[in-house]
Amino acid sequence: MLLWTDSTWTACGVSERDGVLVALSGGADSVALALELYELYRNGRILRLEAAHLHHAIRGTDADADASFVTELCKRLDLPLCTERIDVPRAAKESGQSVELAARNMRYAFLERVRADRHLDCIAIGHHRDDQAETLLLHLLRGSGTDGLAGMRIRSGKLIRPLLHTSKEEILAYLKERRQSFCIDATNFETDATRNRIRLNIIPALETVNPSIKRSLAETAAHIAEDTDYLNTLKEDAKRTCGTNREKLRSLPKPIRLRVLRDLLPYQDFTHADLDRLDALLRGNTGDTATLKNGVIAWLDADDLRIGKPENKPFSIPVPRQGCIKLPKGTLSVETAEYAAIPCSGSDAYLDADRIKGGVTARNLRIGDRFTPLGMQGTKLLSDYLTDRKVPRFERDMPVLCDEQGVVWVAGYTVDERMRVTADSKHILHYHYEED
Repeated sequence: MLLWTDSTWTACGVSERDGVLVALSGGADSVALALELYELYRNGRILRLEAAHLHHAIRGTDADADASFVTELCKRLDLPLCTERIDVPRAAKESGQSVELAARNMRYAFLERVRADRHLDCIAIGHHRDDQAETLLLHLLRGSGTDGLAGMRIRSGKLIRPLLHTSKEEILAYLKERRQSFCIDATNFETDATRNRIRLNIIPALETVNPSIKRSLAETAAHIAEDTDYLNTLKEDAKRTCGTNREKLRSLPKPIRLRVLRDLLPYQDFTHADLDRLDALLRGNTGDTATLKNGVIAWLDADDLRIGKPENKPFSIPVPRQGCIKLPKGTLSVETAEYAAIPCSGSDAYLDADRIKGGVTARNLRIGDRFTPLGMQGTKLLSDYLTDRKVPRFERDMPVLCDEQGVVWVAGYTVDERMRVTADSKHILHYHYEED
């Protein structure tokens, strides 16, 4: 009896040159997976096979018995085994996570660490078709999009799931045929965890309507996965074509547009509300903003959608008459000049040194800053000047150079009229600002 077909194994993307780490808990699924992988190893279908077992310190003597069982099984199969014990309940309490979530995160971190240390190519997990059905329902109840409803994949990065098309019933029959014992986790029959309630309560109720509900749900996940993969292919094409251009993004079909916007977010735990705010912002005007989670801000400039986390920490740094100084986001250099050249960009400024009053300081823009832009008469609020230049509020982190009387240069933009270099200027300073 075989637990998976050649096509399933091909989908795992594992060759005879690869090494596999099997996650071995001692339960029926992982034991069957280990035995089947062992046969592949013996037949030269994989180069190396090793096992890893994590003791979660949750189930007392039962967990100790699982660890002993796994050790004995690996000795019989002559499989190298890496074990580790982690106090998951304490870690969950310290992190504020549920024990279930903490155990999952720490288990995957442990497996990846072992895989990397042992120079293996992938990690085999014992998820099966019934788990896939539970996953689809779990994501559906949480209001997931199609990526979530696609469920688990046979291969996800370094993780492979060869049993994903195999039912629990088939796994148990396989073990019975092999006369292979396994461990039973009593916590799987408790209804504290959401997944357990789905397995123990919801799926049996659905089976009264459709006895093959687990197969049907797994097949539904597979169909959604095909559609999702196609949409994500279109998304990647759109990302290359549109970048962050607001007009191009706005013209995309909504299913593709939302996927592109999702990828622009600097965090993974996005919500539908985040995407809705971004989507609505695309229909706004230059300077419009949207507040997202984790302190992230999105805004529109003349051409693009911008997303970031403002980090304009206050600073005030004295500027020497000669030399370079490091500013929070760049370097400012000062040197004397014989004449005022026409700057090739706003990164350069030429000032009449004799008109500078006292010392010069580089600092943030401040509320109420006023100056007279070069070539103008009368003063103007610096914030109004930047608004006229269509500089979004969250890109106004340029250094502002001031003397005792006020602003002398807005780096990247213009100098104050009173700093103008004329034919009568005898001493000229050249300032250059280079962003990191």
